[in-house]
Amino acid sequence: MKRIIFNNPTAQRIYDDYISRVNRCVSILSADDQRELLMEFNSHIYEATHNAAPENEVDILMDTIDKLGAPEVVLQPTVAHKKVQQAVRSFNPKHVVEAIYLNIFNGVGYFIWGLIYLLVLAFGSLAIIKLIAPEHTGFFLKDGHYFVFGYTSDLPSGATEVLGNWFIITVIALMSIFYFLNTLLFRLLKGK
Repeated sequence: MKRIIFNNPTAQRIYDDYISRVNRCVSILSADDQRELLMEFNSHIYEATHNAAPENEVDILMDTIDKLGAPEVVLQPTVAHKKVQQAVRSFNPKHVVEAIYLNIFNGVGYFIWGLIYLLVLAFGSLAIIKLIAPEHTGFFLKDGHYFVFGYTSDLPSGATEVLGNWFIITVIALMSIFYFLNTLLFRLLKGK
């Protein structure tokens, strides 16, 4: 990769620092993958700044870097994916362990995201089921103790439904809360 030379020394320091951060993020990859990603970032910076006047270099460079994003965030999914590809090609245990390490947090995050999404669907279906089978759906207590929240076909004698029609409002509120949490989690996973 050919290093870009700026007329403005401040722009040069900003560029060198940014490319250094990109280099650190991709250092775990093979030399070819490192070169590819460095060249991609470098070409974006070059295309945006090559015709800039020296007095505008810093502003244009900062705008370009802001659009590209922090390499530590932007490159994480790409590095993880490329590391998996390298591990599959090489069967090297070191590469496999590195690929697992880089992808485990994505996997856990998406697993939690899927569970929360399942809860959102479950709460939504409980609101509909309450309309269809109100005597078997709700928040049931038996002898002053919690018995069931949701639907039950086997309702023992002495169990009473506490919420009544407020059950629908409760599950819609829970559905909204979990949907909001899921949206936040998805944004965190995507780095936005």
